[in-house]
Parts: sequence; structure tokens; C-alpha cells
Amino acid sequence: MSIPSRNTIEQAVIDIGRAPLDHPDIIPSLLPIVVGGVLIELYFGKFSNERLGWNTSVGNAVIWLSTGLGLVFTESLSEMERYAAYFLIGIGSFVGYMDFTHKWSSTTAFLVSGSGIVYAIAYVIVVLVKTPIEVNLTTMKASAIFVALTIIGFKFIQFFENPRNGVSPY
Repeated sequence: MSIPSRNTIEQAVIDIGRAPLDHPDIIPSLLPIVVGGVLIELYFGKFSNERLGWNTSVGNAVIWLSTGLGLVFTESLSEMERYAAYFLIGIGSFVGYMDFTHKWSSTTAFLVSGSGIVYAIAYVIVVLVKTPIEVNLTTMKASAIFVALTIIGFKFIQFFENPRNGVSPY
């Protein structure tokens, strides 16, 4: 049974962000996504001269793939939830293949496979699958806004990180 979303996009964005607080049972599924995303973004803020590489791009695509597989194999899913999990599996497989084989430019690969977008999309889909939040047009718009705000938030955090400019202490 789904909880009807409140009528505004703003409230739906808040519902997505508050999901771990309102539904603590999803924390074990979200914890690796949240911790991984924050740590990777802090790393790139600290070492500002470093850039995403092909191997990290492939690894980030695996996040989508493994999150989708985790949902399929550990949850009793409705038809729409199954489609969302299959979307993650599909996008993870496609992006992983394209990154692994270098089928597209590094600019495209590193944009599509950036940790901000990968972890934010994985977070949103886990929230929508594992909570009773109703998925409708408002929720979909709110999801896109949440992903954008997450990426902007990561960039904001990186701005305040004390950069080392890629210099290793070793």
C-alpha cells in the first residue's frame, strides 16, 4: 500500500530526503550508498587535481547494477518497483559496458558515471522501492530535483574541503 504523496514537488523532495528518518528499516540499504557517495565526493574535494578515471567509472556503474540486483533478490516487489530495479540493472549494465569498453568519450563517461549522479539515482530508487511513497509525476519531478540538489550539495561541500591539490603525504 502506498502513501499518497502530498501535492507539491517541494514536499515530495522533502519526503525523499527524509525517507531514512521516516522509514528506518531502509537504512541498511541506504547506508552504503550515502556513505560511499559522501566519501567519494569528499575525496575529490580534498584532491582537487584528481579526476574520475575509467576504472572508477566502471565501478560507479557497478553501484547501479548491484543496487538493482540487491532490490530484485531481497525484496518482494510490485510491478512498478520491479521496473525501477530493472532500470538500475539496465543502466548499470549499459553504462558499465560503455565505460569498460571505452565506447564513448571520456567526457561523456565521466559525466554519466560521476559519483554524484550515480549515488543520488541509486538512493532515490531505493527510497521509492522500499518506502510506501507513491510514484507519480510529482514524485518523478521531485526525484529529478533531488538528484540535482544532491549533486549541487556535493559540489558545495567540495568547495569547503581543504584541497591538497593531488599531493600525496607519502
